Amino acid sequence: MNCEIWKDIPGYEGEYQASDQGRIKSLSRTVRSSNQSSSFDFTLKESILQPGKRDKCGHLSVVLHNPRKSFGVHQLVMLAFVGKPPSGCCVLHNNGNPADNRLSNLRYDTQSENIIDVFKQGRVWKKLSAEDAKQIKFGLHCKITCRELGKMYGVTHQTISKIKNGARFSWIK
Repeated sequence: MNCEIWKDIPGYEGEYQASDQGRIKSLSRTVRSSNQSSSFDFTLKESILQPGKRDKCGHLSVVLHNPRKSFGVHQLVMLAFVGKPPSGCCVLHNNGNPADNRLSNLRYDTQSENIIDVFKQGRVWKKLSAEDAKQIKFGLHCKITCRELGKMYGVTHQTISKIKNGARFSWIK
């Protein structure tokens, strides 16, 4: 039977902990609150935080308080168990799944290694291929709007605009 290990999150000691299984919890504690007329204490019960989606890549995030800030769950797990990242490094998911935040699936490495991992896992680093860009340029020539093309290819209209203006895939005519 696996026993989940919990450690304090630096900067939030006694308030929040991360587990080696990739979960974040708020610890029970008494909090002082106030309104315009009075101050009062209330007790927060220990609870596992339910993460939300952080970004379009699928990283999960939670909001911690005092100060109130959103963090990637993967970053908090590594911070609690390994410490701050070395200079120039970020948190990478060994199996490529950004929702799998178990400590055994995380490591600090460079952004270059992150890109190499993506290719080794048989995925594409960027969502659009050169062939997609060619078809998008044809669509633009046919007067299809950036917004419509973005919906068709599952990217933002800004990405399509960058292709249109030559900031991306400029070598494709």
